[in-house]
Amino acid sequence: MTASPNLAQHDTVRSAFPALQEVTYLNVGTYGIMPEPALASFLECLGEFERFGVASRGGLHHATQQARVDLATLLGCDPSEIAFSGNATDGTNLVLAGLPWQAGDEIITTDQEHESIVHPLMYLQRTRGVRVQWIEVSPDPQTMIARCEQIASPRTRLLAFSHVSCETGTRLPAKEMCAWAANRGMLSHVDAAQSLGVFRFSTSELGCDFLTSNGHKWLSGPKGTGVFFARSDRVGQLSPAHVGAGTLERVDTATGTADPWLSCRRFEFGTRAHALYAGLGASLSWLSHLGWANIEQYIAGLSDYLKQRIAERAYLRLLTPNKWEESSGLTTFQVIDHPFGGISAALREQRIPVRAIPHYDAIRISTAHFNNRQDIDRLMSALDVIVRR
Repeated sequence: MTASPNLAQHDTVRSAFPALQEVTYLNVGTYGIMPEPALASFLECLGEFERFGVASRGGLHHATQQARVDLATLLGCDPSEIAFSGNATDGTNLVLAGLPWQAGDEIITTDQEHESIVHPLMYLQRTRGVRVQWIEVSPDPQTMIARCEQIASPRTRLLAFSHVSCETGTRLPAKEMCAWAANRGMLSHVDAAQSLGVFRFSTSELGCDFLTSNGHKWLSGPKGTGVFFARSDRVGQLSPAHVGAGTLERVDTATGTADPWLSCRRFEFGTRAHALYAGLGASLSWLSHLGWANIEQYIAGLSDYLKQRIAERAYLRLLTPNKWEESSGLTTFQVIDHPFGGISAALREQRIPVRAIPHYDAIRISTAHFNNRQDIDRLMSALDVIVRR
């Protein structure tokens, strides 16, 4: 897959991120940065709402609903299957706290999960007696299915995993894994924090029951924005852990009626941060004008270029699969005989933020839609100097 040669150099891309004049930003996988047009729209909405409150000129509710529609379009689902949240962790907790667990039930996950999955799982295991089963990560469908089969039992109720490993950038065969779970009568939950906005997919294509992600990474949205998907015929299986104004479709204090909406509306309640959702919508609109296919093609090409530059250096060891179809916008590598802490600190001093991966004594690079080959060349030159010293 070849990069579109003009995407990251075009005025509508590079110039929309003025921080790039000072920083070689290679850590969108942790926190993305907003393009100036979307940021201006977000700040205008935020200022209006905070200054005028209920006397605002209006439009925020409409902007929120438009952002929901745009997310549903991107995910290939119905807007009623989308709930806004604060981050990807929220969505995982909606699933784990919403299902009726019994002691001895089992959940399968992988050995390369973010704390947003690991910590809720461990807490569920400790408090509810649920058993968590771990499998190694591989991009190969047959390998992953075989590993799932090896540890599955009649008590296995959920398969929960990341679409893309936050540690090695490995793309998991989500479609095949979700199909395996469905055939075994299990539910599937996919964390798409490192895939949504990088390459195209749909919830129906994956066949997942639940999916969570965020807006502040590859979607360039405000921090504090997340998205949760629940299939329309599965949402009723999740009991809301929190209930407030907006959760219930029917409520009657006289009869004791308290029926949640049979849509993802049941997960949104109380006073809401409409300006944040409007800001996410502005970023989605800006990115969609670049073209999601163009973005995927460009990130793939830049990822390939980074792997080529890594292969040129004997002191670097690539941990991410070479093939784009098995990887993503994340690339992880070790600097042989140099601990990750010193490398990441030295790069940070040069205004090259990266993500440290302590488990593998490695560093992780994010190649985003606004990066270019010069960013990668600067990273490599910096590493050459650091290693020589």
